[in-house]
Amino acid sequence: MNATWIVLAGGIAALLLAAGAGAAAEIPHAAVPTADTPADITPRYWLDGSGVTTGVFAHRRTVSIDDPPGIDGLAVAFNATHLPGMRPDFADIRFMEREGTPIPYWIEGATAGSHARVWLALPANATAITMLYGNPEARDAGDPDAVFLFFEDYERGELSRWSSCGSSAEVQSGVVRDGAYAGDINVSKPDLPEFNDRRVCTANISYGPIAIEGDFRVSEFGRWCGSGYIQAWNGTDHLYALHLRNGSVQHYDGGHRNFSIDARAETDTWYRIRVVLDTPNATEHAWMDGKYLGSVPMRFSDGSPVKNDTVFDYLALIGSSAWNSGDPHHFYADNVVVRRYVPVEPVLSYADGPVSP
Repeated sequence: MNATWIVLAGGIAALLLAAGAGAAAEIPHAAVPTADTPADITPRYWLDGSGVTTGVFAHRRTVSIDDPPGIDGLAVAFNATHLPGMRPDFADIRFMEREGTPIPYWIEGATAGSHARVWLALPANATAITMLYGNPEARDAGDPDAVFLFFEDYERGELSRWSSCGSSAEVQSGVVRDGAYAGDINVSKPDLPEFNDRRVCTANISYGPIAIEGDFRVSEFGRWCGSGYIQAWNGTDHLYALHLRNGSVQHYDGGHRNFSIDARAETDTWYRIRVVLDTPNATEHAWMDGKYLGSVPMRFSDGSPVKNDTVFDYLALIGSSAWNSGDPHHFYADNVVVRRYVPVEPVLSYADGPVSP
């Protein structure tokens, strides 16, 4: 076990016995004077995965988990309420398992001094975790790539998160959902006879069941086919999960079909799309702007049924095809997330009851 001396405020030195890389260890609270309640006065010393010191956090709070996940790494949202001693922007929050192993997290959004929506990659069967906070010098250490199977908000300004992207794909700043950038798969010429890679972006996910979420928008509708496809691939078999076509939101199983609710779609409009591929039951569910569109048996593009418990290799976003003339077609995407899916998601809350914003 490694010993590390840490010099704290007022010149007091405390001996830290590091429990291992990525762990949170306790510093004797006598080394740090505080007026907090007894439950909060023992600062916790945080180490990152390489054992590098990253800060002292004066407070901790137990977070209870109802319906704990049966799988490891399930991304679950936690609506965290601001607590006394916490930075207003929530940048000093950290999460760990009971034995001190850090839990990956990402802050989707925060209202200063009020509440934040935080995603955590929970360990399997966890009924409680620990939240550390209380360090005014700390900075946000969230990592969405460690939380989700795939994450792309395009704010890097490039496409390195994707496994592959064709020459028609780019990052642009002219049409965005939020932030500075969004993705665009633009097609300048009709290419229905030739399904080529230039209008395709793929991301390796190697999982099932999954939930796919994102903001999507098209500039035009294709004359025959869709103007923006969300697909999941299993080898050479392609599931056309959802696409915008001729003013409708549809799927494809050898023919273009509406979901049970015939949702209308417009050009030049952002839509929040959620697709669940429930592979144990070979069933797809879809939502648009929070409205449930219905469920359908999953079938590949040739009409063959998707077998139960299929593992999808790739997510694919595909640009428009099939029109005679006119302006180039743009399929815009932003805030794209793929995560593991379970029918009943865990619910996280502060252990001693809710704290109202």
